[in-house]
Amino acid sequence: MAWNEWDAVERVLTGSGAASAGRRGGKPKKAPEGIEPAEQARMMLLDQKDLEKRQYLRTVFDTIPLPTFIVDDDVRIQDYNAAAGFLLGPEPESALHHRGGDALHCIHAEANGCGHSEPCRACVVRNSVKTALSGRVTHRETHKAELRSQGKTVVIDLLVTATPLPDGEAPHVLLLLEDISELLTLRGLLPICCQCKKVRDDKDYWHNIDSYLHTHTNMKLTHGLCPACFAEQVKAIKAYGAPAN
Repeated sequence: MAWNEWDAVERVLTGSGAASAGRRGGKPKKAPEGIEPAEQARMMLLDQKDLEKRQYLRTVFDTIPLPTFIVDDDVRIQDYNAAAGFLLGPEPESALHHRGGDALHCIHAEANGCGHSEPCRACVVRNSVKTALSGRVTHRETHKAELRSQGKTVVIDLLVTATPLPDGEAPHVLLLLEDISELLTLRGLLPICCQCKKVRDDKDYWHNIDSYLHTHTNMKLTHGLCPACFAEQVKAIKAYGAPAN
């Protein structure tokens, strides 16, 4: 990735204008000839610090836990982080400068390539990139991606986040793809016992609904009585002759 593109990434990550680390790092530049030794030493020291900052920001980029790409206005991949590398497969660098749909094996890219089929007109990933660049704003939207994996079609629910990178010779976008399939499954149909209200998971185990929601959403539930149940409890207490407060 070009130095000036990483300058833009660093502005997003730190809000400053200093340079940052490229995919393969780099070496300190030699000071131009014809300059006083003291000035050469100062320039080389500054360049070394510049290189260290680039390497640090490369580390920050790779520690983002979500698949994150830097793409151009045609969704061509200019760079990717470690999480995205796993998504791209055993040879992730082969995806560089290819469109996202081609690199990720979108089924709509198989015939004519990413961006050239009728479904591409409504592609959330592609349109999010366009919206981010045209409005200079972060755009977030859900997307149901259909990808080809080992000869089968795999459907993944994604939360797409596109953020424009400032400056640079060409427009670029920081693109995050978050798999929210499990979260959306909870919004769909859950097999639940009509008697005890336990929920069945995909391994055919039955769980108390409280523990199921806590495990799958990290949600902590509080308990109380709705008005109808409260009235029933009052009736039960009165039936036993105890005073109801």
